[in-house]
Formats: sequence, C-alpha cells, structure tokens
Amino acid sequence: MPVAPKDEKKPYYKIASLEKGLKIIELLSDNGSLSVSEVAKRLNQNRSASHRFLATLKELGYVIQDSNARYKLSLKMFELGNKISDVKAIRSISRPYMHELVTKYHETVNLGHLEYTDVTTIETVSSKEAIKFDSVIGERSPAHTLAMGKAMMAYMSQEEKNRCLDNIKFLALTKKTITSRAKFEKELNIVHGQGYAIDDEEWAIGLRCVATPIFNFEAHSDYAISISGPLQRMTSEKIHLICEDLKHICQLISKKLQPAR
Repeated sequence: MPVAPKDEKKPYYKIASLEKGLKIIELLSDNGSLSVSEVAKRLNQNRSASHRFLATLKELGYVIQDSNARYKLSLKMFELGNKISDVKAIRSISRPYMHELVTKYHETVNLGHLEYTDVTTIETVSSKEAIKFDSVIGERSPAHTLAMGKAMMAYMSQEEKNRCLDNIKFLALTKKTITSRAKFEKELNIVHGQGYAIDDEEWAIGLRCVATPIFNFEAHSDYAISISGPLQRMTSEKIHLICEDLKHICQLISKKLQPAR
C-alpha cells in the first residue's frame, strides 16, 4: 500500500454545527441582543434550528435572555477573555495609572486592544463628571474611528499596516470620520511622528479623545490608553498636558511588560 508523503496535508473538514454556534456568538457580539427569528434570518436557517443553538448556548452559560425574550451574550465571554494571561497582566498593571489619570484630568480613561481592524475595550475607569462618555468593557469599535486605533496602527510594520488597511471598510460613524485610505495613512504618519493620536468627533459627535500606544518587549503595540471627554472640556491646552502625561505613563507600563532578566 502506498504511503502518503509526510508533508502532504490531511483534508480539512469543517464542523458545521460549531461554525453556526460561533457565528451566533459573533452576531450577538455585534448587535447586542437578537430574537430567535432575527438570528434565523441573518444566518439563513430555520427558526427551530436557531432556537436549538441558542438554547444550547444558554444552557452552557454563554447567552442569557432578557425580559423581552431576546438573547444576548453573558459575562462568561468576558470571563474567558480575561483569563488570557497577557490581557490579565496589562489590565492589572494599567489600572492604577488609569485611576491616577482620571483623578488628575476628570475624564474617562480606556485601555484598548487592537484585534484585526477593530479595537476592543478591555478596561475602563469612568469620569465622575455629570457630563461624560462612558465605555463598556468588551465593546468593539472600528480602529479607524478611534484615537486608540490610530495610536496602535501607526507603529505597525508596513506589511502589517497594509494588510490591516486592505480590510478596513472606512465606514463613517460621524461626518468627521476619516473615510479615505490615503487620508488615514497620512494621519498615521503624523501620529507616528508625534507619539500620540487624536480622535476629534470621529467616533461620536461631541467627543474628543487622545491616545498613546503601549509597547511589548518586541516593540510591538497591541494596546493603547485613551482619555475621552466632551469638546468643551477637552481643549487644546488640556490635550497638550494630557499627551505628555499619557506618553510617560504608557512608557512606564511598557517597561513593566518587559520580561524579567
């Protein structure tokens, strides 16, 4: 009997039920909450099949039902993500500095992680001001609309940057969102030169944000810290002061992420 060469790859078979279950989780992550009928329609499958998938995910603790019988993700997804060692480490290291920044500047401080073309908020400390912009841990936003996204992408290798830019849709969230690849690349060059990024009502009208990157031991940036506040409080003078502090704090965090020698 002939023997297949060692370098010959075995055929790959998808597990359809697993794929559909994960697609439901992604749908709920993107939409907040959905009914059984809405899930069925978006996945192009019948209602009873969608109900079985959702019931299984609910029994396993990955989804819950609200008072309107709509399904949404439970905190179990966040708990699993939080068990990833590097995420736990950076949240633990960053949290005291984030509280320090909130105390000093009275604005909301976020820690974000770049995942492909989106930024996920993995830690947040809210401002105590009456007018503020709060974030939600686990929230995902398009990287091109956020100061954090710009801050991290500006320090990618050209190959990584091109791969990421090729997949960004450059959709507008506000009239100020950058929707041109050429303009966004120019913005990234500016960010790289000055060491910080600004989102001036590009994610939400009335919100101004500044962010700086955190680097790992390979000088790669997958994380960034931002400070966000209303336009009337986030003046040019205040942003200048924030930038200096933020760059210093991110440098301190970066050093603490270096492996012990």
